[in-house]
Amino acid sequence: MANGMAIIGRRAAIAAFLALSCIGAAVSCVPVADVPDQEPDLAAPSDEPADLGVEDGGDLGDLADEAPPQGMEPEGGALAVRLDSYLDDNASRTGVPGVAVAVVDASGVRYLRTLGDCPDAEALFTIGSLSKSFTALAVMQLVEAGEVDLDAPASLYVPQYGVPPEVTVRSLLNQTSGFGYYDALADARKGASFGTFSYANANYDLLGRIVEAASGQEYAAYLRDHVLLPLGMDRSTADGEIAREKGMAPGHRGWFGVPVADGFAHASSDEAWGAAPSGYVAASVSDMARYLRMYLNGGRSDAGERVISPQGIESMFMDRVPDPEGDTYYGMGWTSFSWDDGETVLSHDGQVENYVASMCLLPERGLGVVVLGDASDHAGGDNLFFELANGVVAAAVGADPDPVDASWVRVAHARNDVLYACVLLASAAPLGLLRRWTRRMRATCVSQASPALRMRARRMLVARAVVLHVVAPLAVLALPILRGVPWRDVLTFAPDVAAVLGASAALLAAGGAAKLAVAVRMGAGGFAPLRLRRRRADRAPGEPEAPRLRGANRAHAPRT
Repeated sequence: MANGMAIIGRRAAIAAFLALSCIGAAVSCVPVADVPDQEPDLAAPSDEPADLGVEDGGDLGDLADEAPPQGMEPEGGALAVRLDSYLDDNASRTGVPGVAVAVVDASGVRYLRTLGDCPDAEALFTIGSLSKSFTALAVMQLVEAGEVDLDAPASLYVPQYGVPPEVTVRSLLNQTSGFGYYDALADARKGASFGTFSYANANYDLLGRIVEAASGQEYAAYLRDHVLLPLGMDRSTADGEIAREKGMAPGHRGWFGVPVADGFAHASSDEAWGAAPSGYVAASVSDMARYLRMYLNGGRSDAGERVISPQGIESMFMDRVPDPEGDTYYGMGWTSFSWDDGETVLSHDGQVENYVASMCLLPERGLGVVVLGDASDHAGGDNLFFELANGVVAAAVGADPDPVDASWVRVAHARNDVLYACVLLASAAPLGLLRRWTRRMRATCVSQASPALRMRARRMLVARAVVLHVVAPLAVLALPILRGVPWRDVLTFAPDVAAVLGASAALLAAGGAAKLAVAVRMGAGGFAPLRLRRRRADRAPGEPEAPRLRGANRAHAPRT
């Protein structure tokens, strides 16, 4: 009995190790769709808490101490030399195959460049949470037109979503509705964070529905007619199918540390984690340059057409709430903070399944910067892209940008890939040891031990098999849920991790199915002769052995 318990303990330890290994894989895969400024380090478990998208003013550094005074920023050839040198040395270190960069002022483009597999400045990128500022702009247009009241309950415009009356349009814009981070619009509900900043895509997806209700147009059509076309953003669109027809930069997802253009296309719906209003507007770098110039020109397009009033822009930037986790503020689609000298910085970053983006406005310097990338790497590589974007901002104001350090991401990928291999090998081990298990199962039938001991040994084998091949696969599949991440998002944002967890569960289940088949086969055929031999062995001394009956004679055997 003690030996059997020791065996169970060893197997339980193996199962626990497998589960813990998979937990490590799950932690490394937690997807973060669209968060402002610095993306979290998702490469692997660490001693530091993950940054769930709270923007920190330190991410751009306090460049005021390093940059020339306002009005002395490099221009023309000087800026081009600085940025060309920086991008040549650092863009490839991010692991993003295609990058597009623009630096603008109120009068035009100071710098524009595309690198890697980005075809040209007109290629479309999904811009992630930069989309939120477009939605906020649309809402403010409707506010200025008298169609929307910022302090009215959201349910006044979209009663079908069952949002309580205390959730106002303003609270959606400022992300204080209490909606959960991973909530899709269909299941968004007011939570404990109501009244304080808490980032959630569902806020802006619901604002998109409010735009539709107040304007009588679909969101994509409203954005086209009232924002994109007036700004001359002819290529940009909030319709994914139209974007693909116009020509996208090839989006890449991370597969075991390698960016792969796997053809993934996000399907927007109320059940998805994000739609066009929160993260899936598509824009080119040249169009984004026009968009940023609109803010620098007080709400007017390059052609002088009024898109929004200066007061509306001021509300978007400064009608804001503090971030309880840092020293920044969140307004209407923009995060703001100040450098030590008091200079205001406005920014927002975005990350979707296969694209990343970053934009920054320095209104006191009259500068705007946008950087777009055509890949997303859930295991930490996105941080490198945002380091690159911060470096572009630094170069644009005349500071010396820090180089991108990719060494830790390479180590993280290597570590994760070894972890994944260990998980898969451990999950496949029961199949490789099937013959050993079969011999042990057969031994419980031919052993000279008492029937009670044989039955106990058999039950132990079955119990271990249930733990390893039923409980463990279910635990593996439940790991993302236990981490608070829906499988919906693991599948789309971390397809390699989803594949490892799914394959691990399948291998464990396959091992259990193989053992079950062996047990059934032994029970149906292999055990019967053994039982007959045991009955002979158990007959009383001197008792004659029953005659063996074969063939047709068995049917005429006398019944006793």
